[in-house]
Amino acid sequence: MAILDDLKELLEIDLEEQIYDKQLLLYANGGIAYLKNNAIPVTRIDNTTDKWSGLKDDDSDIVIQWLHLYCLQRYDRTLMSSSGTTQEWIDSEMSNLIMQLKVRYDREVI
Repeated sequence: MAILDDLKELLEIDLEEQIYDKQLLLYANGGIAYLKNNAIPVTRIDNTTDKWSGLKDDDSDIVIQWLHLYCLQRYDRTLMSSSGTTQEWIDSEMSNLIMQLKVRYDREVI
């Protein structure tokens, strides 16, 4: 299954529906740029990208979970106006996920 399809499933977007694919790819690739800046070995995705070759073990699942929350914040604008508890939970979860990745991929430069 393509990474884009995984994100669509998590965001509860019909897999057959393609009207939002371009917007979702823009959001996802924006998040991927953030991950790359944090030394996570991911590359931009398109409609058919099915994996990241630079990731170890099941780390792609962690990246997809992080991207899901990143994209959800942009898709669901009610999160910005609703209870701060939800936003705090998302921020906390995103921090936890990225820390799991940074532990594996951060390298000290000497």
